[in-house]
Amino acid sequence: MKLVNISLLGNRVMGPIPKELANISTLANLTLEYNQLTGTIPPEFGNLPHIEKLLFTSNNLTGELPGTLAKLTTLKDFRIGDNNFTGSIPDFIQNWKNITKIVMQGSGLSGPIPSSIATLTQLTDLRISDLNGNESAFPYVGDMTHLKTLILRSCNIVGQLPAYLGRMTKLKILDLSFNNLTGPIPDSFSSLSKTDFIYLTGNSLSGALPSWMQTDGDVM
Repeated sequence: MKLVNISLLGNRVMGPIPKELANISTLANLTLEYNQLTGTIPPEFGNLPHIEKLLFTSNNLTGELPGTLAKLTTLKDFRIGDNNFTGSIPDFIQNWKNITKIVMQGSGLSGPIPSSIATLTQLTDLRISDLNGNESAFPYVGDMTHLKTLILRSCNIVGQLPAYLGRMTKLKILDLSFNNLTGPIPDSFSSLSKTDFIYLTGNSLSGALPSWMQTDGDVM
């Protein structure tokens, strides 16, 4: 079959994901979100030569992300939020040089966020939350100059807010809530006055609230 797109969005589909889908070498978009799928992501999916979207949000998937997914260099959109995966966020995501969106909110995975994520400079949307595991430093995202959404919520991140985030003026949503961030809000954040939403709730920040937050911002 020369299928390019398969979408079973919100159809209450049950059972495991068929590994045979990996035989469709022309497949570019596989959307299986909002179903009742169980089991693991088949390792055979690492053999999809043209895949751009793999969307698995809101199922009951388990197990670790198969290492074969490292081969998916054409991948642009990967979403696994609201599942029950185990293991850590794999370091092999650094291979996804064309990726523009990653959603791992409530995926079940553990931290830390691998430092290799810094190489994914095409990202416009990065959403990670509710990581299990030990505390870790803020992952470097300073070269992701296209980011419009950055959500690192409840990821056990410690340390101070990176001043370089103030240079990321394309940001529309910045959510760093429920970590263990300390210290003041950097002066450089004044450049984010046009960001639509900034969430810093549930940290241990200190110092005075910057005046621009009281006068220029809409929602914080």
